[in-house]
Amino acid sequence: MTRDVIVVPPELPLSDAWAIMEREKIRHLPVVRAGQLLGIVSDRDVLLRASLDSRGEPTVPQRLLVAAAMTPAPYVCGLSTPVEELVRVMTETKIDAVLVVSSEDKLVGLVTTTDLLLLLLTSDGAQPRPLPFDFRVHEASAPSA
Repeated sequence: MTRDVIVVPPELPLSDAWAIMEREKIRHLPVVRAGQLLGIVSDRDVLLRASLDSRGEPTVPQRLLVAAAMTPAPYVCGLSTPVEELVRVMTETKIDAVLVVSSEDKLVGLVTTTDLLLLLLTSDGAQPRPLPFDFRVHEASAPSA
């Protein structure tokens, strides 16, 4: 879990939020006003609204605010939510971050898919595990008209 969470206000220009994400090397920013959680903005939210400059770098319109790009009322969990439940929800809903709130509904952390993957790392000297999947590769065909 990310315990040192950077938050932004909804009135912040989206270009500034993008600059923060790039500087801090993060992909999600909770959106908060006066301690109240309003939503979350992801790098995907930003890139959907960006255009590419002549160097192929994303450019975000200056006039667009975080409020216009954020996901309002995001999925949240509590401090005692089981990891298995987070994995199930995140994979079923295809989200990459869940905000963690206290019993008083105050933002206390953020769990990302990266955090969950890091739980798989063994630091106790246990033997590495092989991938437990049956793989099949299928060539896609074009949709019929």
